[in-house]
Amino acid sequence: MHLETLLSQLREEINQTPFLVSVSGGVDSMVLLHALKELKPIVVHFNHHVRKDSIKDEQLVSSFCLNEGLAFFKEDIIVASGNFQSEAHHQRQNKLIQIAKNHHISYVLTAHHLDDHIESLIMQIKQHGMNRLHLGLKEKNIIEGIIFYKPLLSVEKKYLYNYAHKNHITYLEDSSNQKDIYTRNYTRNTLLPKLIQADPKIKEKIIAYLNRVRDIYPSIKKEASAYVKHTLSKKALAQYQQTLLREIIYEWLLMHHMTPKTTYIDDVIKGIHNKKPNFSILLEKNHHVVFAYDNVSIQPFASQDKVNQGLLEENLLYDNKHVSIFFDNKPNNIQAITEICYNKLIFPLNVRYRKAGDILSFHYGHKKLKDHLIDIKYPKHLRDTLLVVEDQQQTILFVEDVYLNKTLGDGHTLFLAIETHDDTRY
Repeated sequence: MHLETLLSQLREEINQTPFLVSVSGGVDSMVLLHALKELKPIVVHFNHHVRKDSIKDEQLVSSFCLNEGLAFFKEDIIVASGNFQSEAHHQRQNKLIQIAKNHHISYVLTAHHLDDHIESLIMQIKQHGMNRLHLGLKEKNIIEGIIFYKPLLSVEKKYLYNYAHKNHITYLEDSSNQKDIYTRNYTRNTLLPKLIQADPKIKEKIIAYLNRVRDIYPSIKKEASAYVKHTLSKKALAQYQQTLLREIIYEWLLMHHMTPKTTYIDDVIKGIHNKKPNFSILLEKNHHVVFAYDNVSIQPFASQDKVNQGLLEENLLYDNKHVSIFFDNKPNNIQAITEICYNKLIFPLNVRYRKAGDILSFHYGHKKLKDHLIDIKYPKHLRDTLLVVEDQQQTILFVEDVYLNKTLGDGHTLFLAIETHDDTRY
């Protein structure tokens, strides 16, 4: 599509819609700003403070806005350590979201173009291989309710230069773009030119690939989303075709607010073919992927350092669980309750999490709690969160969900209730 036709359609699309434009001062963003200036966008410029002459970019954009009567915001980006490009992107995104929310704006426009799109695809393939369908850049992406829109994604940069010269648009070239210290710069300045040298039609082939993926990806994403549940089936996952499987895991990680890194996806796929009944894979944010027989779930790490707490005919909040004991009389206001019969116990009772060496009593003899959990195939990642009720002689009366001691006699009765306490409402 001709650039001027695209810009005309863009003006019609967002007319009467408040929007924000991120403008660096380079040719692509200055062309976009020039084309949309009559619609009075809010303009945001970021100073990354990596060049001594970066103030010139700020002055160019602020002068343009002053002449056109546009609202202008200047934001500083400071990256002290880590991956500069990644951290700077994160800071820019957060600042754009905040400004948009403060001004009740739902659209943020950036001037990424087709060359950026191609470079992003090459970087994705270089980093992750061809294990899943790569999309380059997304034209529209919703983050925290804000629509990030890249309307120039189908336009080659050379046409933006032509438009700028034709319309006498002033712009600045970022000298740091010529330094191959960043992956994108190396891709743009070195890798892509070598690919073009090897195959002069490589850009057309990449564009054809991007168009093909754009056409088929929605159906794959829709199909993958239909299989995504909070807990997945290991057997079912093993049956899916590789592309669909990777997309399912990708969407599943996103559903759990985890970063869908290729290494995570690869590790989950390896786990699907692991014959062990119980194991886990480390994730971020103090979480892990837990394989428990056929169930595959994402769980936080369980706390291990709990101290015994006395419990006698009272209510006790143990972590997020209410534990209550009633003697002789069963309460009418509690539905899930366990009746425990006994002749003699040494009080007070204790409630704690299970520990190594716990022994259970049965009419036929004794068994380690660990072995009992294995026999009944109780998921390993849940075992350390099981509450145990015992007396002062460490006689175990009850293990949450899995055990009730029926060897204690029937002279007396106590009633035990454990209810999960939900504090997310407060």
